Amino acid sequence: MNGQLNPLSSQHADTTGQVETTCICLPGQIQTQQTLETSGRLIPFLLESQEQNWITRDLCRLLGRRNHDTILCHIDESAPPAKARVVDENTGQQAGHHEYCLLPVTSPQSILKHQFSHVVFLVSANLDAVCLAYQRIKLLADAPPEIGIVMVGPRDQHAAWRFFRKLAVGTLRYLDIPLLNLGFLPDQITPPYGAADHHRDNFLTRISERLLRSEFHVDEARIDRKSE
Repeated sequence: MNGQLNPLSSQHADTTGQVETTCICLPGQIQTQQTLETSGRLIPFLLESQEQNWITRDLCRLLGRRNHDTILCHIDESAPPAKARVVDENTGQQAGHHEYCLLPVTSPQSILKHQFSHVVFLVSANLDAVCLAYQRIKLLADAPPEIGIVMVGPRDQHAAWRFFRKLAVGTLRYLDIPLLNLGFLPDQITPPYGAADHHRDNFLTRISERLLRSEFHVDEARIDRKSE
């Protein structure tokens, strides 16, 4: 493995992040398409629970330290697409121009609803979490986005690779969906076992480098929505 978790496949060639939709209107109905834009690159993360928020928070901090203008955002996952707003976590205002916008969500329905072209799955290193991730990916199988995986909490690199491979082989064989391996965060650096320190930062830095190097984001992010 040469010190790296090699992905079983890489991402597809090019994605603009712009989604085209076909609308069927009833007689007498006027329907227009609007887009909600965040000027920059949006990176959606699908979390298992809010307890994994520390990962996106620390990634945002590290990207900022490396001179990338990055903010942490949120979106009302219960809101219909027509009312969706990408909001800056710090200001509470609609996100403005930034180089990167990290957007954690907890429901795969949000990925479906907004048709994100890329999403990072945070997957705990245990069989139950791998099964959950498979079921979530299966929900996206009709129009799958590019999917990157970060394994959270494995004992070591070999355990991380073993769990990633179980998931990646299953999605490729049964769903024809390849996965991109973005790295892992070992158990000893995750709360409550490890505090934020240079050791944790080293692992997060590797993940951030893979995200940027593979251009794993939605360019000039657009969340397409319809209004009547």
